[in-house]
Amino acid sequence: MLRATKLLLLFSIVTVTLFIFSCKKERRTHWDTELLVPIANTNLSLQNLVKDSSIKTNSDKSLTLAYSTTLYDFNLAEQIINIPDTAIGQKFNLSELGLPNQRITYRTSLGELATVMMTSTDFATQFLGQYLIAQNGNSVAIPPLNGFSPGSFDFDATSFFDSAYLSSGQVEIWAINHLPVPLSNADLVLRNKVDGSVITSYAMPYIPAYDSVYVEIPLAGAHLTNMLEFSVVNLNTPGSNGNPVLIDTTDYIELRMFVAFLKASEAWAKFPTQNVVEITEDVTQEIGDRKFTYIDARRGFLRIFVTSSVEEQMYLEYTLVGAYDNYGKPLKKFTTVPAAPVGGTVTIDDSFDITGYSINLTGKNGTSFNTYTQRVVARIDSSGITRHITQADSLWIRYELMNIAPNYIKGYAGRDTIKANDSADFAFLDVFKSGSIDLEDVNMKFTVENGIGVDGQVKINGLTAISKNNGTKTLSGSIVGQPLVINRATDFPLKATTSAYNINNSNSNIRELLGILPNKLLYDVEVKTNVNGNNLQYRDFAYLESALKVKLDAEIPLSLIANNLVLQDTIAFDLSQTNTNINGITDGVINLIAYNKYPIEANMDMIIYDENWNAVDTLVINQIVAAADLNNDCKADKAKRTKVPLYVNEDRMAKIKTGKQAVIRADFSTKSSNTVCNGQYLKIYSDYNLDVTFTARFNYTVNADF
Repeated sequence: MLRATKLLLLFSIVTVTLFIFSCKKERRTHWDTELLVPIANTNLSLQNLVKDSSIKTNSDKSLTLAYSTTLYDFNLAEQIINIPDTAIGQKFNLSELGLPNQRITYRTSLGELATVMMTSTDFATQFLGQYLIAQNGNSVAIPPLNGFSPGSFDFDATSFFDSAYLSSGQVEIWAINHLPVPLSNADLVLRNKVDGSVITSYAMPYIPAYDSVYVEIPLAGAHLTNMLEFSVVNLNTPGSNGNPVLIDTTDYIELRMFVAFLKASEAWAKFPTQNVVEITEDVTQEIGDRKFTYIDARRGFLRIFVTSSVEEQMYLEYTLVGAYDNYGKPLKKFTTVPAAPVGGTVTIDDSFDITGYSINLTGKNGTSFNTYTQRVVARIDSSGITRHITQADSLWIRYELMNIAPNYIKGYAGRDTIKANDSADFAFLDVFKSGSIDLEDVNMKFTVENGIGVDGQVKINGLTAISKNNGTKTLSGSIVGQPLVINRATDFPLKATTSAYNINNSNSNIRELLGILPNKLLYDVEVKTNVNGNNLQYRDFAYLESALKVKLDAEIPLSLIANNLVLQDTIAFDLSQTNTNINGITDGVINLIAYNKYPIEANMDMIIYDENWNAVDTLVINQIVAAADLNNDCKADKAKRTKVPLYVNEDRMAKIKTGKQAVIRADFSTKSSNTVCNGQYLKIYSDYNLDVTFTARFNYTVNADF
């Protein structure tokens, strides 16, 4: 009974209490708790921090840093095969002014000769003339006759020329004697009929009866007009020497004359179709001491200016001899040059593309260099109009070789000295942000890749390493200042040669140079070509894309002693990404948990930044992270764990809540005393890393509604 009474009393109290609370306004209550939350993580391994191409894993899993860069790319081909623009002007006088050949036939019979004799004032000559006509058909003796002139013959040349001054030419005469007596001592005279001036005269040789002779009379220097007179004077005959001969008045003397090969220095004439300029000659281009025999033109233009004083339309043919396109077609240009006005000149401007042409540069005899062979032919066609043309008339031809960029050259490329004094980034060691290292070994080499058909030398005059933190160091040793041989490339097909020269501990101080962790290299490199001159007898060659490259390669096996060697990483550090209501966080403990497999102790710093990279808190300062233990082979088998709790009060926590990222720096230094591997270089293996995790146990205010 008593127990039931107690239970009823307890129920009544609870009911009253609930009633009382239900009748009051709502109010809040709170309490504190702890939450363990992962915040951030990073893994400081060289594979993560170095570009893949800059790190190599060796067969024993140890690491090597690798570096390769082109220190200098000598575009020596462009320098060697640079063909400067060239303008060449030449004056071509008309080499020949041909006049038409003329045929003249002079024929007189014995009867015509006798008739002329009958008109002579000499009684004996008159009698002989009468006698010959009277004895026609009879055999009688003919007496001697001296100083007889059978007359003259006119020739009208107005259909060919008005006047001409001959530079060359000749009269070819075939004298045929169809008389029964020989002829001797006859003079042949050619005159200008208008003024009677003698053009030429010639004493004919002895011509036996019923025989002939051939003679050539030169006309060089003669002046011809369009009316010519031909005569035979002082005709002599010894007669029949008392022997009777048959008299036939139709027997005759015939002179067949061929006025041929007439070349005028000046003429007023209807010129026949002919070449007035026809010349093949060499034009040599100066290109220093380079002596080229052949080029392939990737691009280029040939521009031609022609100025003519010739008063007749001409057709100009220009040929670059030995130049052919890809189809074997010669480089030839045809241009029409209008007739020049009287006393004036006419000019034309023309050009054509020589892209794709192969050009022989050995000249017309095949023994020259840098020599273009040009053939110029200028032709006039007969217009039927009398023109005044002289050999003093001329063609002035100026041509320009422009923008020639050969694909290929052959010959002697000359001697060149190229100096490269510059700097190159050496940023692959930037994985180490500061400090220095003592390296067990370094392998560096200069590689010269020669894509040009010339021999040469390369010389490293100087190489200086520059470190942002450790000053400078200059390369020394036998490699410095030593001429190193460069072999030429080979052709057909083009194959570059590679010459490599090692820089190592035995011939230099390269270990110390790279030990300062340089970020830049200053270099002074000198390249010389064809040091021994033209020793391959014009067999140098170069393509436009050919190059001579000086490359630097380095391999640094990571076997080292570290001195404040810093690795650094940037990580996300944002409490809002932890699935926690950060507004309720008041303070707490942030745990640094590090697993270090590097056998090198590290001092760690960590700075937290807001979204604008303003530092808001230094969470970790000089925190020691223990080194991994070494086995008897001086290798770490497992990572060493270090845990450090970091208490953060409410004020600091408010700053950390604004953080978005953090920078972690680990400063490694090899202990000077190590019980297992004292003073030895320690290899860095591919599984070495420093794994750092941050977790937190926050004091968190929880609000509850009842």
